Amino acid sequence: MTDAVEFARAVHPARADEAARMRHEARDWLAGLELDQDARERVLIAVSEAVENAVEHAYPGDAEGTVELTLWCEADSVNVRVTDHGTWSEGSAPAAPGSHAARGRGFVLMQRSVDSVAIRHTRTGTTVALRQQRGIEAG
Repeated sequence: MTDAVEFARAVHPARADEAARMRHEARDWLAGLELDQDARERVLIAVSEAVENAVEHAYPGDAEGTVELTLWCEADSVNVRVTDHGTWSEGSAPAAPGSHAARGRGFVLMQRSVDSVAIRHTRTGTTVALRQQRGIEAG
């Protein structure tokens, strides 16, 4: 496809109103790719959860910050990375994947939506890496 996006990156303020904008950008980026509709929707669910977590938890209180959204393609997959540079407070830190904590369900939803989820949480921010195979739609 000539209009397919092979690489895209955007940086937005970490605000709730910008989360919707990031989801729309991801939807637009994915629209031109050879990816079946079900896989596209699952990627969007995972992206939405990652963005919402960054906006809600990365910058406690009135702290300002940004959320970076990066998409790139490989021959067999679509990859998305959501990065913040905030410091999560202990009360809002993500629960470990697979735990039964009251918080952290977004991570489980991400894991159920796409083929691979990797989360790196450090003192200088959090990165969520999502990967979805571009396989042919199951029949």
